[in-house]
Amino acid sequence: MLSCKDLSVELTPGGVRILDRASGHFKSKALNAVIGPSGCGKTTLVKAMLGLSPRVGEVYFAGELVADSAALRGKLAFVPQFSIAQEHLSVGEALGYALDLCVTDRSIKPSRLVEILKRIGLDEHCDKRVGSLSGGQLRRLGLGLELVGDPQCMVCDEVTSGLDPRSEDLILTMLQRLRDEKEKTFLCIIHNLAKLDFFDWITVVFEGAVVFQGTLDALL
Repeated sequence: MLSCKDLSVELTPGGVRILDRASGHFKSKALNAVIGPSGCGKTTLVKAMLGLSPRVGEVYFAGELVADSAALRGKLAFVPQFSIAQEHLSVGEALGYALDLCVTDRSIKPSRLVEILKRIGLDEHCDKRVGSLSGGQLRRLGLGLELVGDPQCMVCDEVTSGLDPRSEDLILTMLQRLRDEKEKTFLCIIHNLAKLDFFDWITVVFEGAVVFQGTLDALL
């Protein structure tokens, strides 16, 4: 679904390249992991593909050339590492306001809210304040905020980093269900290599270049 060809990012025009002619493709309707040591260019690669960083090279979405980030609007969502929800709102209010921004048909908003709350496992915490949520719950709320627009593809920037193993498993299992039931595509920057068996396709970034893409078995 998402791919890039000879993608480069320079600190200054003609200066040091922090991403050097990276080429790769990410599988559709699958969980894609992006791994590599800190500072190797994982986030730079993702931001360049999304048009969030100045870049040279080509990016494609569903086979079509992507000129800038505006071309991905409504098709792709970016999930940051930490939730941007206002801490004084309840979980239901935060998702409700997000739905107000994304969904024009008022009649479907109540059912969409219930669906998303169940999908992210926060239906029992609908009235809880955002500021009182645990780390894992906040990450799931962050995913829920991006699900309101029902994007085809979601890019997740370290949404499981720093969490306990059970919370990590809950989030990755949720992504697997969305893949299987809604045919969504996920591209996840992760650090915990012990969780790679959750993923269908793995991309390794090293020193600003894509050095491997394939299954876990092929990587091993």
